[in-house]
Amino acid sequence: MTEQRKMTSFNPQEIETIVFDFGGVLLNIDFLKTIKAFEELGVASFTEQYSAHIQAPLFRDLETGKITPQQFREGLRVLLGKSISDSDLDKAWNALLLDMPDDRVTLLEKAKKHYRLFLLSNTNIIHYQKYNTEFNNRYGKDIDDLFEKAYWSFQIEMRKPNLEIYYHVINNSLLNASKTLFIDDSLLNITSANECGMNGYHLLQDVKNLFNEEGKLKDR
Repeated sequence: MTEQRKMTSFNPQEIETIVFDFGGVLLNIDFLKTIKAFEELGVASFTEQYSAHIQAPLFRDLETGKITPQQFREGLRVLLGKSISDSDLDKAWNALLLDMPDDRVTLLEKAKKHYRLFLLSNTNIIHYQKYNTEFNNRYGKDIDDLFEKAYWSFQIEMRKPNLEIYYHVINNSLLNASKTLFIDDSLLNITSANECGMNGYHLLQDVKNLFNEEGKLKDR
């Protein structure tokens, strides 16, 4: 079995639980928009300070709830060497957040009838407050309500791809790892999920393509 096949292979008939990543799987994101927003604020080296794979401690600390949003803003001003207002920082920082299409919300509501659904996301409180407020205004409920339980890194003070976060989810929600499908758009996160006994699926398409009209996983 090739490595790519291993990262996309699972038996739908054996799956009882599905754990979803959020950004890039359920929520559309575009990091280039945040880069552009910071460039418009006069920051030319933002990509050197932060990337999807190598993050400065400041970003990791916000993502694991070790610092407050205000501490992050103050640290970001120091890191960037710019005096930027809180509101402008938040606007640029949140620029990458796009939309969560209605059909993905519908998908989760259908899939919930057939599987235990969970969410496991590396995120921070500034982003969470932004997209959860918009979701609540639109649907009259929180994003967390779509799942049996949502695990946000800033709340549980752990982050992917560290193995401890996967074991935390498995043990805290009493999951049978071998019957759990974990869907993420990061290959590194999938590798860790597989190491913990889950069926990791590296998503390279729209997540709804994995399911039929009833919300069940398609035969593979």
